[in-house]
Amino acid sequence: MSATLEQVTEEVRELSPQDQRELLARLIRDLEPMETISPAEIEAAWDGEISQRLEEIDSGKVKRVPAEEVFARIQARLDETR
Repeated sequence: MSATLEQVTEEVRELSPQDQRELLARLIRDLEPMETISPAEIEAAWDGEISQRLEEIDSGKVKRVPAEEVFARIQARLDETR
């Protein structure tokens, strides 16, 4: 006997948020297998992304932020939520 979509949905809602995210990631991997993307395509995509980000920095479109400042901002946000 197979479960209905509604039954599965209710069972998934009982999982922890972490387990829900893991389940979602697994389902996405099953639906969109990585085999369809070659390593060369992945590398080319990363090369393009790196080039774009460097251009944005060089042109002044974006500003670099020191890691210490980024970590301090993250810590401040975490402290606010506690």
